[in-house]
Amino acid sequence: MWHGPEEVDKMLKLNIPCQINSEKSSFCPVNFSESEGDLDIETLDILYGGFENGDWASPLPSNEEECVHAILGEGFAKILLLSDNYPSLPISLHPVILSKLIYLYFSDVSEHLHRLKQCLSVFFELYPCLSANHKRCIAKSFMPVMRSMWPGIFGNYAGSNFAVSQMRKRAVQASRYMLQMVQIPLYVKEAQPDCESTTTEQPQVTDKCAEVPFDCGEEGLALRIAVEVTSFSSKKTAAEKAYVSALCRILVLLHFRISEQGPIKCMRKLLHHVVECVSSEKDLLKELKRMSERLRTVDSLPDKELLQDDVNLILGKLELDCDLDLDGPVSMPQTPAAPLTRPARSRRRVRIEEESSDEELPSVVPTTHHTIKIRSERASKTAAINKMSSARRSLKIDEMNEQVEEDSDVTSDDSDASD
Repeated sequence: MWHGPEEVDKMLKLNIPCQINSEKSSFCPVNFSESEGDLDIETLDILYGGFENGDWASPLPSNEEECVHAILGEGFAKILLLSDNYPSLPISLHPVILSKLIYLYFSDVSEHLHRLKQCLSVFFELYPCLSANHKRCIAKSFMPVMRSMWPGIFGNYAGSNFAVSQMRKRAVQASRYMLQMVQIPLYVKEAQPDCESTTTEQPQVTDKCAEVPFDCGEEGLALRIAVEVTSFSSKKTAAEKAYVSALCRILVLLHFRISEQGPIKCMRKLLHHVVECVSSEKDLLKELKRMSERLRTVDSLPDKELLQDDVNLILGKLELDCDLDLDGPVSMPQTPAAPLTRPARSRRRVRIEEESSDEELPSVVPTTHHTIKIRSERASKTAAINKMSSARRSLKIDEMNEQVEEDSDVTSDDSDASD
């Protein structure tokens, strides 16, 4: 007989209505500093509240490899793994507990807790394979884990550049780890009669890979990530840009089954807005466009539009709220071509070219200004030469005239003497 938290509460005389317990979606905060009187709080709230107590993360004096957080983590892992035996545990609390276990697994606290790391690693391998509800729980836990681990957003502490880099690295590792958990196939056991034996009292049990609904598989996780990315405004901080980029790098690794036509069309509409959020990252844009081509290939009726009521139904099943206008086009926005600009030469290149030009023979191509100047000089020289030649000709003519006059004088004197 399995005794769940409800039985423990009854033993402690905590009369809590079952209706309130079944609708519970979060744990009540517990203040352990209150020592007066008994804590009238449910057992699960007390146990989960131990994670919020930082002092309980320290190693125990009796065993340095154990702490209260490690004991709580191992206990909650067993509760989730055997959740079918605890029907009184609200299903709505499963994603909250799983998110805390994943956060604990990748936190600094568990680095020296080898037993807890081993326990959780085995748990994470088995948990996704046992039930479709477990896969749904993993898909729901993805965004809460990323929000709690990413530095600089949602009130998370950032710290130095080195600390921010380490926290981002761990968040990315956690996201890829959860992606693998979602992609692990679900195995179910089917009892088949043995054909060789005549009796059917001992059926043969075989493992078979089973299909899961879209909200439990990669399609549901992809839609959750897309809605999260589009929830940020166009003006984002550095932490938000890095967060959106990390989510998109997980998004492009997800695939859609051809049988899920509704989620495919819904994703094609959302992908148009996702591209606008990361338009400055060229390598990521290429990956998103490839994903868009894959979705268009598996879309059996690409020209048929998805009605808004169908979109609301799909997002409602995922418990998502999206305020975007999804009536727009499903085609990817065209990337504007870069303008043709002449690259500016660097100073070093100009200096090298000047030095090389000094070593070679000068071959200067005159500009228009220099050409005009040279032509004007040539014209002035030609005018001067012409002036000088005309002056010389005028001198020669004068000399000839003087010579003729002298000759005429001589002849006239000779004629007078003869008379």
